[in-house]
Order: sequence, then structure tokens, then C-alpha cells
Amino acid sequence: MSEPYKKQKIDSFDYYDPPENYQPPVQQLDQSKVIEGYKTLIMLKNHMFKVNLLLSHEEESSTIAELKNIKDELVLAKEAQEKEIASLQKTQDNLFSVNRLNGEDIDKLAKAYHEQDRKWYNAKLIQIDTEEQEADIQFIGYQEVVKMHAIFIKVQPIPDSKLFTVGQQCEAIYSSDGRYYLGTIEKVTEEGYHIRFKKNSNREIVPLIYLREAKKQLNDSKKMNFEEMDEFQVPENLKYLPTDNEQQRQAKKKKIKAMKQTFKLSKITKYAQEKQSSWQSFSQKVSTIKPDLGQKAESIYRQKCDQLKE
Repeated sequence: MSEPYKKQKIDSFDYYDPPENYQPPVQQLDQSKVIEGYKTLIMLKNHMFKVNLLLSHEEESSTIAELKNIKDELVLAKEAQEKEIASLQKTQDNLFSVNRLNGEDIDKLAKAYHEQDRKWYNAKLIQIDTEEQEADIQFIGYQEVVKMHAIFIKVQPIPDSKLFTVGQQCEAIYSSDGRYYLGTIEKVTEEGYHIRFKKNSNREIVPLIYLREAKKQLNDSKKMNFEEMDEFQVPENLKYLPTDNEQQRQAKKKKIKAMKQTFKLSKITKYAQEKQSSWQSFSQKVSTIKPDLGQKAESIYRQKCDQLKE
């Protein structure tokens, strides 16, 4: 990371997550206009949040009608702003965050954007100004506290504690440089998760928000044995969480849809293979029967007639 956030190098560790630090290039774009566009979108969403809050407490019918009109105007303005952003950056993908910050996000893990590096780094939310949609964040591994706008902060969902048990491998953020490394959970206490990192056996106690599933486990979950499943089941890591934002929900929805299609295809393939196997088995049995070429086969009708005569 560029100064003053230059990262410490730890030779004894393997770096697992450079790809997720990647940020699509915006050098050819008018970055100042793109950033202002995102800030305007967050402002509109913040106004909508306030209007919805007022509507939930208002009892006067005339005021409710007025607030609903304001909300409708904000919805139209938000949709227009989203189209303008897509036009400016020439892509539908979000280069920055489109989610407003909530007071409940304090102390959560976030991906914070470093403008000079044009990369996202792990950080912790220290303080949030919901009115201005700004937050004080601290890049993990560094002492400096930096104020950032909401568009540069992607609040991460709280992991499911059921996925992390004693003896299990996982990836945990190392406090010295803010990166994820492979480790093993040795025990779980009120202090947090006791992690022994794989490469140099360093030990640290980290909170749940610093954990994520190991990439091997994620890959294994992608290679689910659909053939043994009678009905499709959503994997634990793809189930909706109360802390998921709309973008995270849509990403999970897309993955679930793809997995359902794979499940259906596996069932069709399995059925076809069973049919083929059954036919091959029948063919093998027939091929083992050797007819007596010296004797003419007798009709079953003739046999029945002979029995009746007797």
C-alpha cells in the first residue's frame, strides 16, 4: 500500500487474496465525475431512508401523503442517477459501494478503498456519521484512522459461527498486515478464535469477523455431489443472512440459480447413465445364452396344446 499505508512484508506467509484487491481500471474515465455520481446516489438513498423512517411514525394522513410523494420523487431520482453512473463508467458493474452506512455497522469488518493504490484493503469501522455518510476507518495492521465517504467502504457480512469449529481449517486476517492466511482453529473462548497460522505456526486470537472459509472448502462446496441428493439444498455459505446487503443477496441468488441448473443436469445425466447401464447388463446376459443349433426350437403354443391333450 502506498505511503502512509505501506504494507509490511512477511516472507513466511503465502498471500491468498490478491485477486479480491483488484479494482477495475478507471483511468480512462472522468473519475471525479464517477465518484460524485456515486456520492449523489448515496445521498438520495440516505434521504429515502429518512423519509421511510418518518412514514413509519407519522399518523397524520395529509403528512403521510406528502411524504409518499417525496419518496416517489426520490425513487425516480435514484433510478436516473444509477443510469447516469452506468453511462459514465460504461459498465453496469459497481466500481464503488452503493450502500449507505448504518450506525449498526460500527466495529464491523469492511473493504476500504485506497484511492492512490486503486485497491480495496481490509479495515475496521471505528465511527460513523450517518448524516454525512462518512466513517472513520482503520486499515488492519496500521495505526492511522482515516475518514472516508460511504462509497469507499464495503461493509462485510458477519460470518456464520457454525462454519468455524475447533480443529477446522479456515482463513483468518493476520493483525500485522490485514491479509488472510490459512490457519487452524485451536479453541474458541470469550476472547475470540485462537488461530494457529500454517506457515510459521504464529498464534493469534481474532474475532469472528476476521474469519472466512478456506478456499479449498469453498471449492469443495462448489463440487457438491448432486447425484447423492434427492432434493436440491442451498449450501450454508450461500444462505441469506440478515446482514447481507442487496448486492450480496443478488450475488448469492445468481450462484444458487446456477447450482440448481447443475443439479437438474446431474439428475438427467444420472438417469441416462442408469438406463444405459441397465441395457448393457441385459445385453451381456443375452449374449451368454448359446442356442442349440442342432435342434429346432419348439413353439410355446405347440407345448401348450400337448399339455391339454394329455
